[in-house]
Amino acid sequence: MCRTKLRFLAVLLGLCTWLEPGKGSLPFHMNSVIQVVEVLESYHLDGHLNLTVTELARGLGCCDSEFYQLLLGEAPVVPPDLPFLSQEQRSFLMRLLKHKVEASSTEQGVVLLPDGTTVAVSPLVAGIEAGLKGRQKMPLPPEALEPLLVTTEPSNQTHSGLPLTIDTLYAVTIAKALGVAFLLAQANESQVLMGPNGCWDSVSEPQNFTLLGRPSHLTDAFINGALDGAILGAHLAGQGVSAVPMSTLLREYYAGDGLAGDGQVRSNFRRQNFVQLTEAGQLEEQVARSLQLLRVLPRAMPLLSGVGDEELRSTASRAVQEFTEAYLECPAIIPRCMWGARPYKGTPTQLKLPLSFVYIHHTSSPSQPCRTFPECAADMRAMQRFHQVDHGWDDIGYSFVVGADGYMYQGRGWHWVGAHTRGYNSKGYGVSFIGDYMDTLPEAFALTLVRDNFLPCAVKGAKIRANYTVHGHRQMVHTACPGNTLYREIQTWQGFK
Repeated sequence: MCRTKLRFLAVLLGLCTWLEPGKGSLPFHMNSVIQVVEVLESYHLDGHLNLTVTELARGLGCCDSEFYQLLLGEAPVVPPDLPFLSQEQRSFLMRLLKHKVEASSTEQGVVLLPDGTTVAVSPLVAGIEAGLKGRQKMPLPPEALEPLLVTTEPSNQTHSGLPLTIDTLYAVTIAKALGVAFLLAQANESQVLMGPNGCWDSVSEPQNFTLLGRPSHLTDAFINGALDGAILGAHLAGQGVSAVPMSTLLREYYAGDGLAGDGQVRSNFRRQNFVQLTEAGQLEEQVARSLQLLRVLPRAMPLLSGVGDEELRSTASRAVQEFTEAYLECPAIIPRCMWGARPYKGTPTQLKLPLSFVYIHHTSSPSQPCRTFPECAADMRAMQRFHQVDHGWDDIGYSFVVGADGYMYQGRGWHWVGAHTRGYNSKGYGVSFIGDYMDTLPEAFALTLVRDNFLPCAVKGAKIRANYTVHGHRQMVHTACPGNTLYREIQTWQGFK
């Protein structure tokens, strides 16, 4: 088998296998996946496993439903024991086959990333496979359409009679999953549309990932994997299969400086990059087409029985709108359990929402912005320790904290009174940028995260009023906070008074 096939074979072996929880000893971290992929890339197979990448993925059972087989290929018979791997490697890999949530709310088939977020590997692998196949556009079979419906492409085809097409990249990553999640909710089979996030039992040696609330069919980890799968698939489709070894691709995206020399094309900017890749109307179209295709597949027929195209389009429209608001327009927020927060001392006081104010701070100490998850998590722990021990407060004072790593961090959060702006803590949220901004500004993307994502998201979520007011800390208390340069910046923001 040629070296190129071996490279891509390696990643799919590394991402598409399953075993019972607790049997592996490798940490469930993307670094472990990359390490195993590197081993497989360096191992010269003897030719007995003469399969294409897609055939191997199908044979191992990753994303093996009839929907994926129709779009990505049939599954061959593959030796189940993978004899060229060690027992430890097999045990690790086997737990990553299928994404599922146990009754205990433990989510399987996910790994922790260096940026502090978690991804499900099945939509990630599906996106990679679609990209390797050149991001095909397949015509929907006639039986997928209702009789007498227009069968021309309304948005990007100009000649009548051309069939409706489905973009395999969107279909196998986010479109089908998004449509099904909303159909299940409409059928009262799920009370939660999307989410939640979760927490690992250990950040340094992750083994078990437990959700923070009632699970949906579209958890945060699945969505992260789907966004990454779409981004990486589009990258591969544009670059060709021989661009780089898969271990290099994963390392650059998840732990390096970014793909194609662009420091923004990496996992902690997945939401922004997916927006640049995808128009909402385009995604809505692909959700509807994915549901149309499911309608003719035997296993999905009961869910879609009697559901016409108009209802499918309505479901797709609602799904994309709510997905866009929650996961593309809102910022990603790292939960307390992930940065290692100590427990709250005493009993927190609940805020009365919606609030009318947002108070902008800088930390001053730490004086330098944090640029990685480990740095930001350490800063959060240091601030909480300072606030609880030195000041004697119940918890870290801020409601939310902004890192220079592309993420916001949960302090006291949406619902609890903070200790950020004396005399005004119950009236608004305290949002602090890590660093000293007397003479410089935070990173442009950090400002955008608060101004263009956090504030509108808080309004839509009924956390703050539509006519909210933004103040700098110094306007309420005698202090230099949030720094002269940052204070001048926020005076240009909507809502500043």
